[in-house]
Amino acid sequence: MEDIIAKLTGYTFALRDALERTNESKERPQITRHLAAVAEMYALLYMHQTTAAIDHIVRKESRGHGLALLSGEEGKNVAVKWLAFMDAAGIE
Repeated sequence: MEDIIAKLTGYTFALRDALERTNESKERPQITRHLAAVAEMYALLYMHQTTAAIDHIVRKESRGHGLALLSGEEGKNVAVKWLAFMDAAGIE
C-alpha cells in the first residue's frame, strides 16, 4: 500500500504542477476533475486499505487520460506519473 500511496502522491504533484503552469484555459477544469478524483482515491484507500475500493475511479480516470491528453512537458509528466500509479495499483 505504501508504494501505491507514493505513486498517487507523485501523480498529485504532477497534476498540481500542470494546473499551475498550463496556458490552456480549457485544461484547467480537466485537471481540477483529476485532482478531485485523487482526493476521493486517497480517502477510499485510507478507509479500505485495498485497491479494489478505487477500481471504478481508476478505470474512469484512465478513459479521461486517453481521451484528452494534457499539453506540454507537464502533460507528459502527468501521463508518466499516472501510468506509474496504475502499475503500482495493479489496475489495468
